[in-house]
Amino acid sequence: MWKASLLIFLILSGVISGMLLCQWQAYSERAIALESSEAITQEITVETHLKELKITQKLYGLKARKEYRLDIPDTLYKWNCKSGTGKACDSADESTYTFFSADDRMIFEYTVPINEKKKAFLLTDWFVKVHGIKAEGLSISISDSFKREGSWAAGIRLKAQKKLDHIDYYYFEGYGNVPSLYWQKEPLLKTALNNADAYTADIRAASLDFKKLNDIGNFPFMSIILTHRYPEYTDETILIASPHIKVDQLEKKLIALQFYRKFSDDSPDWIIDAFTAGLLDLKPGSTKGSIALKELQGELTEHELKEFLITVFQADSLNAEKLDKLLGNAKGLHTQFFTMNIKNEAPLVPLYFQEEKKLLVSGAEKASINLVYRDGKIFLPFTAAMQALGYEVKILSGEETMLVSKGNNSYRFYLNKNVFIYNEEDYGLLINPLTRQNGTVWMEIQWFKALFGVAAEEREGGIHLTP
Repeated sequence: MWKASLLIFLILSGVISGMLLCQWQAYSERAIALESSEAITQEITVETHLKELKITQKLYGLKARKEYRLDIPDTLYKWNCKSGTGKACDSADESTYTFFSADDRMIFEYTVPINEKKKAFLLTDWFVKVHGIKAEGLSISISDSFKREGSWAAGIRLKAQKKLDHIDYYYFEGYGNVPSLYWQKEPLLKTALNNADAYTADIRAASLDFKKLNDIGNFPFMSIILTHRYPEYTDETILIASPHIKVDQLEKKLIALQFYRKFSDDSPDWIIDAFTAGLLDLKPGSTKGSIALKELQGELTEHELKEFLITVFQADSLNAEKLDKLLGNAKGLHTQFFTMNIKNEAPLVPLYFQEEKKLLVSGAEKASINLVYRDGKIFLPFTAAMQALGYEVKILSGEETMLVSKGNNSYRFYLNKNVFIYNEEDYGLLINPLTRQNGTVWMEIQWFKALFGVAAEEREGGIHLTP
């Protein structure tokens, strides 16, 4: 009896130990994730004075006694750093702008000079940056007692605005990086549109209707300022344009901006031009953009193209490889169109799709090849197909001539001429049966019957060649 009890005890102990171990591992992983995420919030208050703005920038959620490196623009004056208790920040090393956090907070105080005679200004580099952190929550409060006749706007949403006896109060709220800050002497009216705030000098904002943007889904928040007080300007969160801009042109600017912000590296303008025009059913403004859009329109159905562009627009980030993957998904095939063209200043390599298939001759599997689909036609890799049929293939004359032979039959093809030589006799063709793409020579599937008497067709299971 005691042996059975001991066995049960050991089994239960093992189960409980296993459960505790799993819980501890889950807790540890969660703790590590929270530790590494370091969710930061920022609160920025701005007080207006005649010739300067007095700014307090508070960061919450820092790690105590951790080293932080600050980036302080030259536009900031009289700045200092404090801990949450009000004590001066401790310098971490000899670097002027590296500090330890005494607790979970850092407070920066500084001033930004302004020209009191200007009728409008935009602040883009007006805050302290802390390397290695990303703020989840962000708020900007403005107490204005000197520029009350004007209006303020920021690249995050305006949540509250009050006009009191001696002060105007603005409260903006959002997340991410600190946005640009705009002021102008002329009052502005704000209207919320989709995921944007539009500021105008009249009620025109209420008539703005971004039909295409509404169709393809929400885009990251933008503040749109239509004014003649400041030159045209665009960054990730603010767009300033003429009050006379047409709605479709404004929508085009917004869509192009959303495409630009998705690329981690500099993206060629022709790609953005082609995508924006495709979404808006417009003609691209650049020659290369026009060619690219025609390639997409030629190889995708209208539905496939629309789905591809919307998917690209809604992606969090983009590069050439991801564009090729999304384009391949839209067609159900593989492509390297953007990878081959994105860093190439030469004319565009045409769009074609590829798929790996088995190559069978008289029912026997000979090789695995990549097919090319272009203009509704199927192309086979010429050398691989001919070798599978038992031909010897040689490339001559600087890769511009191909010699194909089997027994007493020989063919000489030219990549730059619409002729070929069969057993020393010349034959002319209306078009060249061979084409070269990405270093490989291809032949359309129909030419195998016409030139070699070989039936070629795509069937389930692969490409079937029947001599």
